[in-house]
Amino acid sequence: MSAHWIRTPPEPRDDVAAALVAGALAVGVGLAAFWITRLFLARERLPEGPAERPRRPSVAAPEGPG
Repeated sequence: MSAHWIRTPPEPRDDVAAALVAGALAVGVGLAAFWITRLFLARERLPEGPAERPRRPSVAAPEGPG
């Protein structure tokens, strides 16, 4: 922009360009939302309760010289 910029009314070509940009953005956002939703819905369900851990016998520390 120069210091002597004069605003003119938009031409039909400007409207078409704006519509194409808006449409491309809408398609991009829609595809991203679809992909994220599909990603979350395709996950395996988690078990209801906490997972059981295998129990290991506790090993007592050996006693030192006594």
